[in-house]
Amino acid sequence: MISPSTILATRLRVGLLFSALLVCSLMPRPVLAQNLIDTEWDLRPVEQAAARDTQGPATIYGMPLPPAGDFDIPLADPAATVAKIKTALAHVFQHSQVAAAGIERLARYGTIKIIYDAAFPKPSLNRVVIAGFMPQEFTPQLGKKDFTVLVGRFGANWEVDELAAALVHELIGHGIQRLENRFGHDRPIDLECEARLWQQMYFTDADMPQDTRYMVDFRNTTDRLVCHDFRRFVAKAKPKMMAAWDRGRPDMPGLLGVFQQYYALLRQPRRRSRE
Repeated sequence: MISPSTILATRLRVGLLFSALLVCSLMPRPVLAQNLIDTEWDLRPVEQAAARDTQGPATIYGMPLPPAGDFDIPLADPAATVAKIKTALAHVFQHSQVAAAGIERLARYGTIKIIYDAAFPKPSLNRVVIAGFMPQEFTPQLGKKDFTVLVGRFGANWEVDELAAALVHELIGHGIQRLENRFGHDRPIDLECEARLWQQMYFTDADMPQDTRYMVDFRNTTDRLVCHDFRRFVAKAKPKMMAAWDRGRPDMPGLLGVFQQYYALLRQPRRRSRE
C-alpha cells in the first residue's frame, strides 16, 4: 500500500515538473536571444580589418577569422559578410524612412561603425547572439563618439532582411537610447522593448511575411514578456492604438512616440503611501 506521504511527495514532484515545463514553454527560443543592451566585448582595432566598405554614413568592417576549429558552425568570410551587411543597411534606407532618419540622427553626433567578428559571442550552450550594441563606445566625456554594433558569426548566416531588422534594433533602438543617456537610468527590459518596436517597425515597412515561425515567436516574446508593461500602459492611455496593435496592424512610429510618455511616467517619483 502506498502511504499518503508518498502520494503527496509524488504530486509535489509532478507539480514542480509541470511548472518548469510551463516556464520553459514561455521562454524565447535561443534564436530570439539575438541582442544584448549591455554587451561587453574587447573590440580589436579596426585597422586589423580584413575587409571594409561603407553604406550611407556607416563604415562596415570585417575582422580576420579566428581558428575555425574553436566554433561549432561554419564561419562566414569577412568580405562576403561586409557585403551582406552593406546590402542589409541599403534595405533599411530603402524600406523605412523612420529608421533611415534614426541613422542620420546618430550620424550627426558620432561615427557609425558596424563590425563583423566571427569570434563574437563567446561560445555558449544556451545563448545565440546575432548582434550587439557596444554602449561603452559612445562615451563623449571620455572622448568616445562611436555608435558601434558588433555582428557575430550567427548574424553573418542570417537572411539579409532579418539581419537588417536586427541592425535597426541594435543601431537605432539602442543607439538612440545611448545618445539620450538612458542606459543606467531606465529599466533594461523597457530599453529592450523599445528597441524591439524599432525592429518590428522594420518588419512592417519591409513587408516581411508575418506568419513564419520566427515572426510568431518574435511577437509572442515581445507582447507577453518584454513589452508586457508597456502594452498595459498603451491599453490605458491609447486604447485605439492598443486595439490596432492586437489586430496585427500597429502604428509603430506612433507607439515609439508613446514610449516617451511611458518613460516620463516611470521616471516620476513614487508617491509614498499614507500611513
